[in-house]
Amino acid sequence: MTRSFSFRPWVRRAGLSIVLVAAGATVTIAFVSAWSGERALWLYLATLWIGGLKVFLGTLRPIAEVDEATIVLRPLHQLRETRIGWERIRGTEQMTGGDRMIVYFDTPRGMRFVALNLNLVKGRRDFTTLVDARLRAMGFEEKVVERSRYLTRRD
Repeated sequence: MTRSFSFRPWVRRAGLSIVLVAAGATVTIAFVSAWSGERALWLYLATLWIGGLKVFLGTLRPIAEVDEATIVLRPLHQLRETRIGWERIRGTEQMTGGDRMIVYFDTPRGMRFVALNLNLVKGRRDFTTLVDARLRAMGFEEKVVERSRYLTRRD
């Protein structure tokens, strides 16, 4: 059974508001001939359009999905999803009471990681509890170092 965790509603609204600002600025600048030749301004507008669309369209799919075989993470700062088999996970890191989870995992090219902003996850507590429970069932244990909380395999 796959458990999906969507983005919080405000994230999609934020992306839409960026797109609306970009659209308004584009129309305004297109009609003001004094600024229409400014390349830097058009570059800025293109950045707004791309960023706003990335956020808005990125929220149409869940930010995380968890099933028996894999965990799928779709952080907004990456262009594609990261699909990780549970057996490839080496550990997780969270700041105590923090808003970020880092998942370390093995790939054919070596260990990699993906960071997920937990403030964007609707059902954040359920998500972290589910991941923690799954990793603990696989033999991971918790280690706290200063303000960071790690789940790692037992040695």
